[in-house]
Amino acid sequence: MTAPDAPLKVLTPELRTSLVTRTDLFLFNIITANWTTQYATQVPSLAPFRDTLASHGKAVYATLLDDFRNFVPVTDYESYKPWIARFHEIPCKESRVEDLFAPGLPYSLSMSSSTSGKEPKLFPLYQHTSFEYPAPRPIFDLSDTQGPTAFIFYYGYREIKQVERQPGQVVKRIPVCLASAGRLRMKSNWHTESDESRLSTIMPGQVAPWGANMITDNRSFLTIHALFCLTRPDVDQIFVTFATNFVDMVRCMDEKWDVFVACIRDGRIPDLDGLGNFRDHLQAALNANPARADKLREIGPPSSGDGWAARVWPRLRRVAGVCSGSFGTCLPQVKAILGPTIAMRNHGYGSSEAHMSVYFDPNDPETFVLETEEAIEFVDAESLGITSDILQGWDLKVGGRYQLVITTRNGLWRYLLDDIIEIMGFDPRNGAPVFKYVGRKTFLIRLPHVVISDAELVAAIQSISAEEFIQVHDFTTALDKRKIPQTAGFFVELAGQPGTFELAKGKKSNDRSTKYDAGLKSHMTAQRLFEALGEANDEYLHPLQSGETCVPTIRIVKPGTFMEYRRWKGAKLKIGLGQIKVPVVMPGVESQEFILERVMYELL
Repeated sequence: MTAPDAPLKVLTPELRTSLVTRTDLFLFNIITANWTTQYATQVPSLAPFRDTLASHGKAVYATLLDDFRNFVPVTDYESYKPWIARFHEIPCKESRVEDLFAPGLPYSLSMSSSTSGKEPKLFPLYQHTSFEYPAPRPIFDLSDTQGPTAFIFYYGYREIKQVERQPGQVVKRIPVCLASAGRLRMKSNWHTESDESRLSTIMPGQVAPWGANMITDNRSFLTIHALFCLTRPDVDQIFVTFATNFVDMVRCMDEKWDVFVACIRDGRIPDLDGLGNFRDHLQAALNANPARADKLREIGPPSSGDGWAARVWPRLRRVAGVCSGSFGTCLPQVKAILGPTIAMRNHGYGSSEAHMSVYFDPNDPETFVLETEEAIEFVDAESLGITSDILQGWDLKVGGRYQLVITTRNGLWRYLLDDIIEIMGFDPRNGAPVFKYVGRKTFLIRLPHVVISDAELVAAIQSISAEEFIQVHDFTTALDKRKIPQTAGFFVELAGQPGTFELAKGKKSNDRSTKYDAGLKSHMTAQRLFEALGEANDEYLHPLQSGETCVPTIRIVKPGTFMEYRRWKGAKLKIGLGQIKVPVVMPGVESQEFILERVMYELL
């Protein structure tokens, strides 16, 4: 795909009309589809809207939209959590959950990633027909496929909710799963009842058998996908959730390279945790391939040199996964693995609640264009986020920062997301807002004299990584309370080619409070990070009343720490690799302890 023209700074009258018409149509269709649901007809927060509809009528297009925008309040998850709780009732009766948020019964209950440290949120996902406008550009663009694609996504589920009409008469089995799994299953019509029949099948145009995507153990999931990817020299594309997942998979290859080569030579699935009944199905799909094993041994492991991926997969054209924001920290490592001929692409921007955008320019992983069939509104990031603050897409200003308010086809509400975006302009093709993701509004580190946002923390760590003070694979932060004044504490996993990390750069210690000099530029790194935080937020550089400054601390964690964090978090949530993120600001004592236990040394 070629790059589009630059975003417009101001909407033309024609593009404004197009944006208004499209937005209004989506909202109108959502309202008319969902206003007779149990939630819409009973929830107290929609009483003013229902009263207004009774007086104005439902048939007048413009009046209906105005009534929604004036009388439907901004809500949060607590507003409809009691309604979601109906799916947890035993028995789960059809009369209680049918037409609950949208017509019929949901296809799945989508779990949030619980990045905030709280219990996962659940959002019903219903099957819908597309609106009158052309369908949005798909997340996974297979229009120019030239060979097999590796889909490295988790299709499993935490549990099944059985909906009963009469005692013992089950009319629907609803999986509780990651949002990505629910959407992929629904798109491909993969119902849970027929999972067993697909486990050993390699779907047309794909690389691994379907059962590989059902493995819940994080490391085993990546190992099996790595094995099947290595068997195929003709891989055309690799799709992952996040760029860090790709790096973790390559690290698995590097750590056990001889094992992978031997398994491919013999056609043998290795002994791994969590395979269970999937093992026989996976084995049925793997054939011995001595010639491929010899070629791989000749090429060598990922740590054998830059551009390794092009030697293993000479036809590979792109890897696609979320690689903006904090996920962009590993991009230098990704590019070293891929070399100059293989592209890294971003899927787009979305959330558990809805997928809302695709990339604007295929060569720019940070910029997105709103492309969705949901109704998206906005509030200024500095506002209170109440109904009177809501703006429409044509009201936005270039350079302005906003939170998104979404009304999806899965329920009649206006849900305020915690995410902040910055408007870059408008798409010259259809007027849709073009934006960059900034960060989470509530992910902050509060110091005595300044509040540091997660976007500022990301910008600072990427700045020092780009300057080669240290090479960062992944990181998180927490308030460092070990001294006065308290400061921002960074926990960093070092990058570099997989397998080449040397502990000799620092001294080993079992005492997490002891500092060690890691050599190289490490004696300058904390000071440079202090300056980089000041470049992101000039208030940070101001001294306290005592005259002291809050120089950040940097602790280096063991290689693989954040992959193990995702594995640990998945085990706690009983889900596999997917939307589990490493938060920029780590919430909760238990999660912080997990990271602290893996600290090797601290940069002076």
